[in-house]
Amino acid sequence: MLLAQILTDDMRALRRGASGGFAPGSERERLARLADRAARSAAPILIESEPGSGAGNLARVIHEAGERRQRPFVRLQVQDMPAADDAAFLRHLQEANGGTLFIQDAEHLPRLAQDRLFESLNGSEILPRKKRHPARLDVRIIAAAGFSLSEQVRRARFREDLYYRLQVLPVCLRPLRAQRDGIAAWADLFMRRIAADEGKRVEGLSPEAATLVSRYDWPGNLRQLENAVFRAVLLADGPWLTPAEFPQIAAHVRGFRVEIPPLPNPTALAPVREIAPVERRDPHALALVDESGEMRTLAELEAHAIRFALAHYQGHLSAISRRLGIGRSTLYRKLKELGLDDAAA
Repeated sequence: MLLAQILTDDMRALRRGASGGFAPGSERERLARLADRAARSAAPILIESEPGSGAGNLARVIHEAGERRQRPFVRLQVQDMPAADDAAFLRHLQEANGGTLFIQDAEHLPRLAQDRLFESLNGSEILPRKKRHPARLDVRIIAAAGFSLSEQVRRARFREDLYYRLQVLPVCLRPLRAQRDGIAAWADLFMRRIAADEGKRVEGLSPEAATLVSRYDWPGNLRQLENAVFRAVLLADGPWLTPAEFPQIAAHVRGFRVEIPPLPNPTALAPVREIAPVERRDPHALALVDESGEMRTLAELEAHAIRFALAHYQGHLSAISRRLGIGRSTLYRKLKELGLDDAAA
């Protein structure tokens, strides 16, 4: 996801004393300063956010900017872990030894895993898998949870002492609908990065498009916004993105409606004596030849197809793997190789 690149660039700019290209007091500046402060510490971090807000990107940026950058960065998706078996949690904890363990959906962490995590954070020795004797693991913990985590604590479904242990460095990622003044700026930033990567000449968003994206609620937050902009850039024929490039968004915002111009009346057309062949290019078509006239490699074609599928199916792995005809594990591996694993829903 582009957000990781953007945060990394912004944080490096801050460390150089530069502005990073963001407005003072903006959400980008806040995130960059949070990431920089967290990267300089080894304390546990709790990121509270809605899905798609960029918690995984922020966690990876913090890891790669800190002293553990040469050590493993291990991601644990709690909802994919069996509730009654802590072997998976221990395996991830052991793999992250010396590095960082990023726990996604921490509010769903099983009680036994919560106990193991609390022991690890307190420096207690635990018994790793395939070991006969307990060992003390050195793991930096970054946990991401929804805003319901405090409610889980109140209902005694999440250890209160673990909750406060994780909150040494609390980070709150605001949903896009809570920062409407900055949505158009995020869209423009994504647009410029994507246009450069795809070799498209797009100047920016039209005033109407900027108003449209600012008025939409974006339930998928930054992930959904990036995917929508990626699709818009691919389909754009002119120098400006207009509401016509955001048809799914315009359909959900009052006052916007994208209409397809009607076909001309055949009876009003003057007779044509000779019809010259005209090449019609499908905007979804993938060119097999690059600008220099050389065939694109299979890796380039595959990467382009995966990027388009991510945007078209809004990051849903099941739909993407089904339509591409590959297994979910294979798809996730390819996404990780392309640096797109944080863009998947």
